[in-house]
Amino acid sequence: MLRPEKMVKIRVVGTLEKKDVIIDDLHDLGVMQIENVDPSVIKIFDRQVNEEDYKTISDYLAEFRGYISILPKKPIKNKVYFNSYNDLISEISKINIKDELNDLKSKEDAYLGDIRENENFIRIFTIIKDFNIDVSALNNSYVESFLIEVNDKIEKLSADYMNKIRTGNYYLVTINRKYEDKFLPSLSGLSSQILHIPEFNGTPSKIINDCNKKIEEDRKNLEIISNELNKISDTYYEKIVQIEEQLEVEYKEAEISGQIAATGNVFALEGWIAQKDFDKTMDIIEKDTDNQVIIQKIKTKEDPPTQLSNPKHLKIFEFFIRFYSLPKEYEIDPTLIFAIIFPIFFGVMVGDAGYGLVILLFSLFIIHRLNHPPAVSHIPKKLTNFVFMIMGKNALMNLAKALIPGSIIAIAVGLYFNAFFGFTIYPPFHVAQRPIPVIYIGKLLLISGYIGLGLVTFGFILGIINNIYINHKKESVAKFGWILLAWALAILGLNLIHRVSLSPTNFSSLLGYIMFAVGFVLIIAFEGTQSLMEIPSIISHILSYTRIVGILLASVVLALVINTVFVSTLSGPIYFVVLGLIILIFGQLFNLIIAVFEPGIQGARLLYVEFFSKFYFGNGRQFHPFKTDRKYTLRKFD
Repeated sequence: MLRPEKMVKIRVVGTLEKKDVIIDDLHDLGVMQIENVDPSVIKIFDRQVNEEDYKTISDYLAEFRGYISILPKKPIKNKVYFNSYNDLISEISKINIKDELNDLKSKEDAYLGDIRENENFIRIFTIIKDFNIDVSALNNSYVESFLIEVNDKIEKLSADYMNKIRTGNYYLVTINRKYEDKFLPSLSGLSSQILHIPEFNGTPSKIINDCNKKIEEDRKNLEIISNELNKISDTYYEKIVQIEEQLEVEYKEAEISGQIAATGNVFALEGWIAQKDFDKTMDIIEKDTDNQVIIQKIKTKEDPPTQLSNPKHLKIFEFFIRFYSLPKEYEIDPTLIFAIIFPIFFGVMVGDAGYGLVILLFSLFIIHRLNHPPAVSHIPKKLTNFVFMIMGKNALMNLAKALIPGSIIAIAVGLYFNAFFGFTIYPPFHVAQRPIPVIYIGKLLLISGYIGLGLVTFGFILGIINNIYINHKKESVAKFGWILLAWALAILGLNLIHRVSLSPTNFSSLLGYIMFAVGFVLIIAFEGTQSLMEIPSIISHILSYTRIVGILLASVVLALVINTVFVSTLSGPIYFVVLGLIILIFGQLFNLIIAVFEPGIQGARLLYVEFFSKFYFGNGRQFHPFKTDRKYTLRKFD
């Protein structure tokens, strides 16, 4: 849990006869990241495998994805297991709907095109429906007509070869066709909508009526097609999505052929697997191939991919670690530490039971909404799209879940601070002249400084552990020097604040000087003199944790001001009360937004910058196991 999974690189060598069995097993186990075979191995194996079925699978996959895009969706009640590739091909041969679907789709597209065209005609002729004339007079071999939206430029547009009549928000402009070459360039830069009147016979009202009849007829035909598609979907949809998913599996299996080396009878593949999965994988493959396989671990200096190993309830916090940078396989995974410290920082910085309760309820609402999306949403679509543009649904879900423990801590801290939307809880809804955080500001700042010193020290300790693990002894000793230096600065700083003598005759000051001297020497000896430039950073990193109190006080004071203004209006005229209520609502809403973003951003920043920088290498690469997420088909081992 405190480290990613231990990874090993393995090589699988087997007979070509058993290749498909081995690849199927590896895919359904989903525990191996397959990579290109080492060039030295490819030299021994004279060629790479070329899958003859690759193009066939690709064509079938495109075909069945096309079916899914055309057919109405139906509920999938069962999962199916395909015994082999031949079994899959056999099932595909039973789906003979290609010509019928293409015919229905072509007709559907044609009817939809006709509807769009007739709707456009209706729109045009509705503008001139008050003209009781045969529209053939507007567009024929002699004249051509346009509808141009009114603006200042069209008002000034005139010529001997054109006639201009206003109708509503448009001008009906008729020109002699001989002057079309002169007229069209004059329209450039008009910034108006220009509609060309099509060639028709009859009055606008008659044309509109005819178009409506055609649209009604086309919609009836579309309904017939829809019924036909539903019948086909009732019969085939479940089987089609099952086949499509299995084809995707087969496609992935065929796709890795470029990473496999082979001779006439033997093939080899390589990749990474978690140490804990090695024995199980080897047993299954050996059993399924009648021991016609060799699986061996490979010694390599390559950095392995990272597979985080955390309990299910901590996986939501992996989002924050991935956002920053994945750990290397050999270093400490800070997910657990983040999961403990971030909610505490968030809750303390919010520091109000009312705000904490709203954040908790809002987080639960987001989770429920994402898990159970409504058929009709009352939230503006633009707002929803904007949120999903910033972060995806999974990221939003993880963020909402991560805020739950922080909001619960905020409620607890708010109860301790006697704060509910800035009012007191006991006695109810009073405005405290001096809220508890303001009264104890000195103690809170001191506590936050101790927290900073503790976390900076803890970060260096983790850095020592990481460096010892990879045999970087010099870096480990240097980090111990930084711990001594940080504590020396803290001791001397506290003595200065409390007006304790800085003379070496004072024990605490002497201890500080000794720790400073030893730390100073260790840093210079093992990191060089250039590293001394980081001393101001250590001081700033420790003091940076006082922002926990700073953000808490900012929220408390803003709520106090808002509530004081509101209460002061209650004794005035009614319009004062209304004004005070508006200030209260919008002020509290503004403070609530700050209470979500500032503690979240600053809480994560304190961990990313001030804490992670003491031990974290990062830049790990994600482990991508060879597998397919299945919804409609079964794995071999299900």
